[in-house]
Amino acid sequence: MAIFLGYFIWGLILAVPVAWLAWRFRLLRLLPRWRWPRSRRSVRLPAQLRPIVVRGRPWRDAAGGRE
Repeated sequence: MAIFLGYFIWGLILAVPVAWLAWRFRLLRLLPRWRWPRSRRSVRLPAQLRPIVVRGRPWRDAAGGRE
């Protein structure tokens, strides 16, 4: 357990400056595109649902009821 904790502490001590340098000099932009996290794709709704759904919430008229 002592060996694990030693490596863990040294890992933290070394990881923080490396992460700061990567952030400071924007080194992540040098990574290839396939290594980047995938962005969320927009949901494509059927034509019948497009007029009634706005930003994931059902559309309501001015009186507060559903149409």
